[in-house]
Amino acid sequence: MKNEMIISKNNQTPTTQIVLDRKQQSWWNSLTEGQRKTIVSFSIALGISVVAFIAIKFASNKIRNAIANNTESNSFGESNHATWAKQLKMAFDNDGWWGTDEPAIRRVLLAVPSKEDFSKVQTQYRRLYKGRNLIEDMTDELKTTEYNEMLAILQSKPEKARDVKGGRIYDPHGWATRLYNAMSIYYMGFIPGTDEEAIKAVFNEIQTKQEFEDTKDAYQSLYGTSLEADLDGDLDWSMDWRAIINQKDA
Repeated sequence: MKNEMIISKNNQTPTTQIVLDRKQQSWWNSLTEGQRKTIVSFSIALGISVVAFIAIKFASNKIRNAIANNTESNSFGESNHATWAKQLKMAFDNDGWWGTDEPAIRRVLLAVPSKEDFSKVQTQYRRLYKGRNLIEDMTDELKTTEYNEMLAILQSKPEKARDVKGGRIYDPHGWATRLYNAMSIYYMGFIPGTDEEAIKAVFNEIQTKQEFEDTKDAYQSLYGTSLEADLDGDLDWSMDWRAIINQKDA
């Protein structure tokens, strides 16, 4: 609308009169009452939706942070799952140093008693670190051979902890897989290497000479080559693996 000065013919006294600016009012006046109500209702609903979206997003972040903080505070309580999740993340971060603490990851996975327990570790990891996926982080942090070794450790686990008989896992195929991957590492993509810590970890699990013989058979079956020959070629003078095996019970 606009103001116009109107001069009276009788007394020439100027008066002010409100005159509608028809160009500004024409589009609104051309609408029916129902159309105007629809536009108003839609505008109100849109405003509420935006506010609701912001509120939900804010609440979601608060809940996620609360869950993470609660899990963090309980990570050294009765349940080990959150503790293992935290230790894995610490191994990935490696105290801020370049690379990943693979031995620490191995120790955690060896400590997890079953596939069911590892699934719970994954859940706690997701809660602790706001939706991060443990398996995806493992694939990002580890070389393919290292990941295959860790996967072999997990695959050797029973479905549930109560399924372990005699308190230990006997898995020649799993040991053979882990030894193969430990001797198949390439640094910088082309420099061959050997993960001696991974080999020692397998040797620590093998308790008898017969178990080593079973592992040799599994290795031959899986890879078509001699485990002893591969160990001799990779370890050379760095580790007397035969002495380690010979110290075991028959």
